[in-house]
Amino acid sequence: MKYMGGKTALLGGRLGEILLSEADSASRFVDLFGGSGAVAHFAAQHLKLPILSVDLQEYARVFASAVIERTCSLVGDPALTGWLATPVATLAGHEPIPVTADLVHAARVAAAAEPEGFITRHYGGHYFSLSQAQTLDSLYAALPASGALRTVALAALLQAASACAAAPGHTAQPFQPTATLLPYIRQAWTRDVSESARIAVEQIAPAFAAVRGEARVGDAQSVVETLQEGDLVFCDPPYSAVQYSRFYHVLEGIARGGWDEVGGKGRAPARTRRETSEFSMKSKAPAAMKKLVAGLRQCGCRAIITFPNADASNGLSANDIIAMTEDDWIVRAHYVDSVHSTLGGRSGSGPRGGRKKLKEAVLVLSPRSSVVSMPVKFPPGSIEADGDRVAAGVL
Repeated sequence: MKYMGGKTALLGGRLGEILLSEADSASRFVDLFGGSGAVAHFAAQHLKLPILSVDLQEYARVFASAVIERTCSLVGDPALTGWLATPVATLAGHEPIPVTADLVHAARVAAAAEPEGFITRHYGGHYFSLSQAQTLDSLYAALPASGALRTVALAALLQAASACAAAPGHTAQPFQPTATLLPYIRQAWTRDVSESARIAVEQIAPAFAAVRGEARVGDAQSVVETLQEGDLVFCDPPYSAVQYSRFYHVLEGIARGGWDEVGGKGRAPARTRRETSEFSMKSKAPAAMKKLVAGLRQCGCRAIITFPNADASNGLSANDIIAMTEDDWIVRAHYVDSVHSTLGGRSGSGPRGGRKKLKEAVLVLSPRSSVVSMPVKFPPGSIEADGDRVAAGVL
């Protein structure tokens, strides 16, 4: 799926090599900002270690859990095959082709009046056509009751929703039916939800962990307090000054089984219902990062931090993180080519261009030994009596 700052492409190159090399002496791999689950999936399939994935949002937990909490393949499982064959009801008078502005507005009115199906009611005529929304609702209602099968099916449904959404790579707002954007709505509304779900199942079902792990919803700072010396901790914190919950509220709503209510152009829940991270607040991100690295140092684990090698909109840069860590850590910095999303702006439109090529810093941190320096007195007149200090011991 399309995800801001996603690491899928980098894991096939230098980043993946670094993770595997550094994990050789680890007892557990911890991903503190799970996101799309790409890093946790990679680690679970390549390392004979338990994986812990943490994120503030439920959809991220679902993505990670779909792979890292299973130790066997689900290819050809009859329950998943049956789920993909779910009969899909269609609304009378659902949208014809071509899609027009009047039809989009009519679809939104019809969807809002639907008594059944929260996806149709909340997002039909906005992110999805009426038939797409109904298909998503039918698949949601038919999800396996519990366990790994439900998680895999729900992850596939979320991927299908992401792939079919009439939005610019995220779900902050759908495309509006203007002359400029109608072609994009038409294109998105022709995508086959059932086929997208089938493709997602084919991607997820064969993947499983070498050792059963755990995915949970939680705050990275709180989890740091529970880490241990043998952990290798991967940190890919937000680089945006806008909360990720604003950009993925549709996926979060589906993962949670719907919001109480949604509104505005984005069909979003109230801000009080959306999770917030200090890493996406320019006034708080530097302090949050300092607190994070201090907590990691206190528990004695090793860490890998990835961040754009440029000034990010949340007020941080890779150089800032290096400056925060170099006194207490041995820092090895690697720089790899990357492409970062800038939240759906048009390419070539200045600082909000759609995607930017840049270097991604991969900072490998090993704790320094705690050294206490004490003055040593030498006989008067000796060469050493100039006030030199020597290391007196290691804690």
